[in-house]
Amino acid sequence: MQIFQDILNFFQSGSFKFIIYLFLYFIVVIWLSFVYWTYRDANQRGTNGLLWALVVFIFNFFGLLIYLILRPSEYVQDVMERELEIETKESLMNLQILKCPACGNDVEKDFFICPYCRKKLKNSCPKCGKPLQLNWSICPFCKTPL
Repeated sequence: MQIFQDILNFFQSGSFKFIIYLFLYFIVVIWLSFVYWTYRDANQRGTNGLLWALVVFIFNFFGLLIYLILRPSEYVQDVMERELEIETKESLMNLQILKCPACGNDVEKDFFICPYCRKKLKNSCPKCGKPLQLNWSICPFCKTPL
């Protein structure tokens, strides 16, 4: 019987109450951390952070679970960076800046030779004078055989 009395005294002691209060304190800190994280994450993803933080504040962990299921898959900054990268690559493709196969310097599509290393890049059509690829056997502009 002494063991049961000791256990009962422990549950009525100040140490046990301190452990319970400490546990509750950590639960509240974690809960508020989830609210703050939800607010920041929702703002970074382009949704209403205050609304989602309020949902997590009211519905606790179930609100966090709902947010994790419904949140947008990408951050706004990632979407903007991807769009900027696509625009940059499209503009580079539109410029049609080529590289010399010999020296690697930038050459334009109309160059017959590389101005840096004098490598022959294209042939000239004998009739119309337009630049032709080295492996072409006919001029696509004036139909002159080479």
